This record gives sequence, C-alpha cells and structure tokens, in this order.
Amino acid sequence: MSQSKFEMTLALVWGLTIGLTLNAPTAEGALKVNPGHAEEIVPGKILVRTIRLQNYLEQIQPDEIVEKRDSLGGENPDIFIVYKKKADGAKTLELQLFDLNRDGKIDLVKHYEKGKLVREERDTDYDGITDIVIEYDGTTGAIKKKSQADKHTNIWTYFVKNEIYRKEVDRNFDGKPDMWVYYRKGKIYRTEIDKNFNGKKIVKIEGPYNPKSE
Repeated sequence: MSQSKFEMTLALVWGLTIGLTLNAPTAEGALKVNPGHAEEIVPGKILVRTIRLQNYLEQIQPDEIVEKRDSLGGENPDIFIVYKKKADGAKTLELQLFDLNRDGKIDLVKHYEKGKLVREERDTDYDGITDIVIEYDGTTGAIKKKSQADKHTNIWTYFVKNEIYRKEVDRNFDGKPDMWVYYRKGKIYRTEIDKNFNGKKIVKIEGPYNPKSE
C-alpha cells in the first residue's frame, strides 16, 4: 500500500473513532471489555504478546453484529465495527477493529463501554502479535495504564490524570516485574531493582538507574 493511501487510512480511522464515540448509542450497564484472553503471571499485569487480535473477528458471538467498511471506498473491508444486539433490537457499540496496512489481519482493536473508549490493543509492527495495550478512564478519557512488550521485556506503566507516576519493568521476560521506577512531575526520583530476580535483594537508588555505574 502506498504511503498516501496508508495516511488516508489512518486519518479515516481516527475520524471514524471520534464520530462513533460521540454518536454511539448508550445503554444501562457497562459493556464487558474482553481482555483478549491475555495471560498473567502476576495478577493485573497482562502479558500483551499473548493477545491475538485476529481472534476478535474470528470469534464473533451470536448476539453481536459486524459492520464492514473499506477506508478506500472499495470492496475490501479494513474496518470492522462490532455491536452488541439486545433483545429489543437496540444495539450498543462494543468494538472497532482495524486492518491498518490492509494485509487481511487486525492491527488495532478499540473497546467501548457506554460509547466511551476504555481500551486499545495494538500490533505496531504488523507481525500478528500485540505490542501495546492502553487502558483509559471511561469518564475522563485519561490514560490509566499502558502495558507493552517486545521480545525481551515487559513494561507496565501507570498514570494519574495522564501523568506517569510508576513504571514496572520485567527485564528477564518471566512475566514478573523486577524493576520499579517512580516519577514525580514527569521525572524519575527513585528506582528499585531486584538484582537477582528472586525478590530477596531489592536495591533502592535515588533517581534513574544507570547500569553503566555498576
């Protein structure tokens, strides 16, 4: 896909998201946010690379309706909008699925509750594996938590009013944090490190950790 077409797709994605968020029907009771069947070693710390975004499209439930759209106006859909259908015929926005590079695979999933964005799951390098999950406050829209990973490290970042206050890092990729970084007004003021990855020797450092100093 050409660069210009890719940019057009991204522009349409964000425009569509804004429109659907503002106009999405609301319903009593929050929609259940499917966590993508993410695995956890430590409760609450998801391993994002275990989420398969394509599963959302392949596992549509009988009470769900899918609307398909082609961002380029053709007949090859790259946007899939999933609604939950109620017994009275009403429907509520549940998911938006995007194939950003038009290769037939889902790269971005947006979850909604009461018409508000509450979660995003992204495959940023288009390899079929989730890299980033962002959780939002459904009332304010502020970021609450970001979970991300590459092939070597897991990182969980926590926010208050869109400002980072703590980051937990899994340096040996065992699904458990072994470094904790604390922030104040956007700056690191303390770092704690589990040197031996066994929880028995936690070293506290004022400011950021510099491995070259060891």
